[in-house]
Amino acid sequence: METMTEDPGPEAMLDACIAAYEAVKMHGTSEMQLAARVLLHLVGEQIAREVTPLATDACNENVG
Repeated sequence: METMTEDPGPEAMLDACIAAYEAVKMHGTSEMQLAARVLLHLVGEQIAREVTPLATDACNENVG
């Protein structure tokens, strides 16, 4: 999966969090599962913040 940015860091971070969540979901306590879900949510918010300015810039290029 290729993201809108050149930096592979956010995608690698997301992939790692998903893999960790899968393991915690199978073997972790309910508290660990909650922490893993919160982490995934935070990662998603960070990626959304990074992508939103790019989408806004692309929209603004089409205006005018």
